[in-house]
Amino acid sequence: MQIADLKDKNIAILGFGLEWKSTLNFLMNQNAQFKSITILDVNQHLQTSSLVGSVTWDEYLERLDQYDIIFKSAWIPMGKKLFLHKDKIITQIQFFFDNYKGRVIAVTATKGKSTIVSLIFHILKDAWYRVKLVGNIGNPVLDEIDFLEEFDYVVLELSSYMLDTLKKQNYISVLGSVFPDHLDRHGSFQAYAKAKLNVLNGSEYNVAHRKTIQECKLGEQLIAPSSSSNTHLISYGSEWKYKRYYGFFMEDDKKLFSENDRNILGEHNLDNICAALAVGDVIGLPLKTVHQSIKTFKWLPHRMENFGIYGWRERVDDAISTTPESTIQAIKTFWKKIDTIFLWGTDRGYNFNELIKCILEYKIRNIVLFPDSGKKILELLKEHIEKYTDISTADFKHCIQVQYKHWNHIDNLKIFSTDDMQAAVKFAYMYTEKWKMALLSTASPSYSVWKNFEEKGDLFKKYVKELLDW
Repeated sequence: MQIADLKDKNIAILGFGLEWKSTLNFLMNQNAQFKSITILDVNQHLQTSSLVGSVTWDEYLERLDQYDIIFKSAWIPMGKKLFLHKDKIITQIQFFFDNYKGRVIAVTATKGKSTIVSLIFHILKDAWYRVKLVGNIGNPVLDEIDFLEEFDYVVLELSSYMLDTLKKQNYISVLGSVFPDHLDRHGSFQAYAKAKLNVLNGSEYNVAHRKTIQECKLGEQLIAPSSSSNTHLISYGSEWKYKRYYGFFMEDDKKLFSENDRNILGEHNLDNICAALAVGDVIGLPLKTVHQSIKTFKWLPHRMENFGIYGWRERVDDAISTTPESTIQAIKTFWKKIDTIFLWGTDRGYNFNELIKCILEYKIRNIVLFPDSGKKILELLKEHIEKYTDISTADFKHCIQVQYKHWNHIDNLKIFSTDDMQAAVKFAYMYTEKWKMALLSTASPSYSVWKNFEEKGDLFKKYVKELLDW
């Protein structure tokens, strides 16, 4: 759909969150000469411009036949009522690809996509390109992109929601690691993986973790989409063109530079760096330039962010880790330094068995559990430890103390259940051994208690820093 297609149309915006305020502002600032704009939302107290109508609460999906074009938020699923009008529904990301003609580097993964896009952006900025970073990582794309202005590159982070029905043509697409997530929305891992692999369709070049394609088991046809006969796949990972091997980043059998030349920790970030190396290769950047940028790239907030020692104890904010797999990666990164871990969030049906095994293997002695998934984790912990433990009430409210009988396990495990971050931080201060670490890496999203992972991480930092005044 082109901007000119908006002329004389009755337009609806479905869902009035941050992204769709951006859509409204974009439409109001265009000389599109549309007939009307209506906001469709469940919020009955919706405040809009006097130039814009609104339909809210029970009626907001009952009048879809009155509109010529419906801008739908990507996170709203295509239910039966919407599916009947699918031919006139468009997302903001689809509208962007339909109208922007410059070079777009599109990136997705279950975890790590924000690091990959930020690293690519950092590398391109260091190389003096005019580049924009947009999408799932920050401001909505229509807030950031003027279709009359063409950048050297637009680096775009895409979620599975954005990719679900997307049809695009772009320069480079990057597919990182994919494992089960958002199953409450997509219904199955296969449907979720199919949405993720859709990023490879319509690209001139594809940079992909080959293991992801193999594990998703959705067919090799997605590697070289028929819509682009010149598509090339550059794979990365442990056995492919870009990889890490015996302490070095490698291109095939050629050593590039040491794995130690980086600020971002974690084995998963070695793969993220390999993805950036492959993108630099496609663009034709000198290795020296890419290497220097990787050495200077800093941590992103809430991603294994060690923000200091407070009361002789390290604190790490890894609030972005909202799946069991990503929390396992964080535990493996910091290893036996971890003495306390914070776990909780919206129960999306995740399997926590491997996470529980990892916690016990690395002998993490203190566990903070928040609702809702905290209840499931507690039951799994009890199943794993009851064979060789005595469980008694500890001296902290809502805390279970576990005395191990088996020499090969934790001597003294404390499990604290709460929905209060301040109390959780105080518990961690009381029981974390000096010079050890309290890790916020929750293995589930935060929506059951807070609105997003940023709020969760910010509260963690706030109460840690206030703790010394108690």
